[in-house]
Amino acid sequence: MRRNPRDAERADYGRFAQMLLNGGELDGTRLLKKETVELMTRNHTADVALPWEEIGGGFGLGFGAVTEGHKGSELGSVGTFSWGGFYNTTFWVDPQKNLVGILMTQLHPAHSLLIPDTFRQMTYAALGK
Repeated sequence: MRRNPRDAERADYGRFAQMLLNGGELDGTRLLKKETVELMTRNHTADVALPWEEIGGGFGLGFGAVTEGHKGSELGSVGTFSWGGFYNTTFWVDPQKNLVGILMTQLHPAHSLLIPDTFRQMTYAALGK
């Protein structure tokens, strides 16, 4: 069977997200300090009005972060962090639920399709959350 060379890239992205979920550790090896991951994923914009509702109300050092004030409008626990890409890719990590979600698409324009939102909704629905 012929393997897609992109399979390794997708696996790497999953491992990266798992490392973040694990607080900087993967397969027993510490890659980032736990404090570094906490700084990366904690909201640093509490006193700033952000124009991006889709990132969860806050912004860490590289990720949107679900804050207490946006919990009602955002899927995921407070502390969930995420980011998306230009071609409708997305990933999120929900530390409270021990959950990583990754969706890789190559669609542009795709704003009207709502695929990432539907994927997240269906994931949480399947888990009964």
